Parts: sequence; structure tokens; C-alpha cells
Amino acid sequence: MVSLVRLLSTQDTILKQEPIQSSLLPSYKLQPIPASTLLVLQSYTPPDLTRHIRISFQDIGFQGRSLNWYAFIDHVQITKEPLRPTETVAQMLSKQIEKDVVKMMVYRQTLPPEGGLLKIVFNVDTVIKRAPVQSMYLSPNALQPIPAGTELVLLTNKPDAYNMVSLPIEDSHIKFTLKDVEFKGFNQDWYAFVKHAGLQLVG
Repeated sequence: MVSLVRLLSTQDTILKQEPIQSSLLPSYKLQPIPASTLLVLQSYTPPDLTRHIRISFQDIGFQGRSLNWYAFIDHVQITKEPLRPTETVAQMLSKQIEKDVVKMMVYRQTLPPEGGLLKIVFNVDTVIKRAPVQSMYLSPNALQPIPAGTELVLLTNKPDAYNMVSLPIEDSHIKFTLKDVEFKGFNQDWYAFVKHAGLQLVG
């Protein structure tokens, strides 16, 4: 089984286009990344004297750029492990009576101040979309390729009285909002095909 080379954020961090302090760079050269995010890498270099690694991403980009980002080594970890598929949203729905939302139990009733409770995990190479339709009907600006093995932290509503978090399902797609991360200028109202992705607890 082929191992994926991925970047794991071990705490909330900021990717940069130069290996210097974030405060010295304009916002368009910065990308916040929540803790527990996993991003598939095309390449990376060992830490330099400033304790930054240079990374390039497979398929995805931030601020219109996928190559030559920098991460502070104390905030991230390079992982080399085989892809372990998670239970898909479709499989979760098959166990539920309701089909217009997918529900997942969490272990707290308030959202943690530092981030979301759940992340979306992609089992296969796929595309997330701005509408729950086939990709051929959408413009490139409404599509974002996502490589298998990517895990993105979500913003969700507060859990209900039964400690359940719900996400809407529309036309066999899960609708979600990303924490901190934007693709094509948006973090809200993205859709993923229910057979291509699953949900996991953060942490």
C-alpha cells in the first residue's frame, strides 16, 4: 500500500509565503490552518535555519498558490502513512432514519473556543463544489479538487441536547463550512459527494 506524505497541523498555525514572522507579512501571503488539519504534499524540504519547512501541496492551493509555502516546524508534523478510509457520510446515512441531515455524536455541548468539533475526511480523490450537482455543470471557479487523505476542520452548529452535531444533506451531497480555510475565496457553502467523504471528531 502506497504511503501518503502529508502535513499535520499539531496546533493552530499559519502557513506563510516567506520564512519570517507572520506579523511581518501581508494577509495575502498568509494562510491560517486549524489544528488537526491534514494536507497532502507534493514535496517538502527539511527545516532551514529559521525552523521552517518549505512545502508544496498536491492539487490544492491557498491564495491562488500551491507551491512554496512555509510552515514553522514546531507547529506541524510530516506524516508518511497509508490511507485508512473512514466511514463515509453515505454509510452513516444508511444507519439513520432522517436522510436530510447527517448526525454525529460529540462529547461536549459547547463549541471549543479554538475551533470546530468535526473534520471532513476525504477517502478518494474528489472535487468539492459550490452546488450539489455534477461537476460538469459548474465553472472552474465553483470547483476545488481535493486529494484523497485530506482532512479539513469544519465550523458547525452547537451540539443539541443529545450531544449530536448535524450537517445538511442535499441531493447526495453533504453541505459544510470550513474553519479558517478558504478555497476560491469561500469557506462557506461547500458540498462533497456523500460516498467520497466521512466525518471524524477533532482531536
